This record gives sequence, structure tokens and C-alpha cells, in this order.
Amino acid sequence: MSKTLPDQIADLLISLIFTGDLRAGEKLPPERQLAEFLDVDRTSLRMALRTLGRMNAVRSVQGSGIRVGDVRRDMGLDFLDNLYRIPELELGGELLLAGLELFNRAIPTAIRLALEKRERSGGSPEDAVIPQLVQRMYQGLNEGMPMSDLADLEVEMIDTIMTATGNLVLQASSTSSRRIRSLLTQKLFEQIDVRAHLDHQVQMLMRTQQGDYRLDEMIQQYQQYIDTLTKPLREHLNNIPEQPRLLRSPLHNGRNIISLRHLTGSS
Repeated sequence: MSKTLPDQIADLLISLIFTGDLRAGEKLPPERQLAEFLDVDRTSLRMALRTLGRMNAVRSVQGSGIRVGDVRRDMGLDFLDNLYRIPELELGGELLLAGLELFNRAIPTAIRLALEKRERSGGSPEDAVIPQLVQRMYQGLNEGMPMSDLADLEVEMIDTIMTATGNLVLQASSTSSRRIRSLLTQKLFEQIDVRAHLDHQVQMLMRTQQGDYRLDEMIQQYQQYIDTLTKPLREHLNNIPEQPRLLRSPLHNGRNIISLRHLTGSS
């Protein structure tokens, strides 16, 4: 689905804020000047700025116009969710590594919470969903499914576990981070034996279904497994540029605008 003009403008400004082209505390150009430079109408620009305002990415200062917010201090899930959905933005190794480390800790935690909830309730609606996803992954492997599609199935399986926890904060975080998790999982699958990984997941699934586990021990083992599994990906991410980079303009009006430095008057 193509994005609306206000969404395209918002994507451009979000990208420039995240890459540091627009810096925290800087004053944006006057509305008329910015609209003319971007070659957009002022109504669409205002709508985009309202979107950024709700994310704390910009703020209106009395008598001083609109200034860039400190997103590294104040950004929330909505900013990250939008950030992950900008295909023109190369996220950079720093963010990807931070995401990988967080997800490596979050997944075992989610498994623990889901199993504890299941033990209390005697079952879970998600019990039938996960084996179906595993079967689809095996089928995809046998049929030569693209790694991106296999990665999406793995992410869907993790999302199902997040849902099984019943924890709304985990579920919201999972939804907001789906794109970056898909990206990281695809990169991981390009470097590991996916079938061996899937076999390991099946063994763990069988243990949980049969009740053949001690929770603390199993979670510790799974954490060790995840850390070992993702080691090649960590090494890969350590070798790519740390900082994010805007590859091309998200504004699809024929103007490849990837910087506003000359408009803000800063070097």
C-alpha cells in the first residue's frame, strides 16, 4: 500500500532526525520555506508535523517555532515502529545490535511467562498454533521458500509466544518491533543451518507439551542456545557501519531530498 503524502513527509523528517541531519534542539525552517523546499502543500506538512509531535520528535516552543526533540531520550514505541517501516533508511549496526541483544533476552523471558501462564490455566489457545507454524517452516524449507518468508514465519511464531504470555506490554513491544525482528531473523537465517535450528525448536516444543522440563533449567539452556546461535550475526553486525544512513528520499515526488542541513543554518 502506497503511503500518503503526509506519511512520506513524516518518514523523511523521522529519518533526518534519527540520522542526526536534524539535531535535538534545532529550529525547523519556517513552514512556508520548508513546504516550498520539499515541494509539498502546507496542509500535508502540518499533518506530518502533528504526527511527529505526538512522537515527541518535534515540539512547538512559544515564540520560537518548532524545534527538534531529543528522540534518543524521549522516543517511544510509536517512533521506533515508524522508524522500522521506512525502507529507504539503513538502520545502522548500532541499532541492529541493540535490537538483537534485547530480543535475545526478551524471547526466553516470554517463553517463561507463557509457560507459567499455561501451567496456571492448564493450557493455552496458542498451543495449536505453534506446531502449525513449525510445519509450515519445514514445508517451506523443503520447497525452497525464500529466507525472508521463512524469517516471517519465525517472527510469527515468536509473536504467538508473546501473545501466550498475556502481557500487553510485551505484545505491544512485539508488534512495534516486527519489522526489525524480521530483518534480523532473515540475516540470521542466511548464516545458520535453518533446518537444524528448526529441529531444536521442535525438541523444545515436545518437551513443553509433554511436561518434561524444569522451567529454570530449560530457560537457562535456551538462553545459552540463543546466544550461541546468534554469535555469527553479532559478528556480522559489528562489521557494518554503526550509524544509520538515508539511502534515498522517502518523499516520492521526484526530488531526492536526503538532507536539510543548509536550511537549518548549521554546519
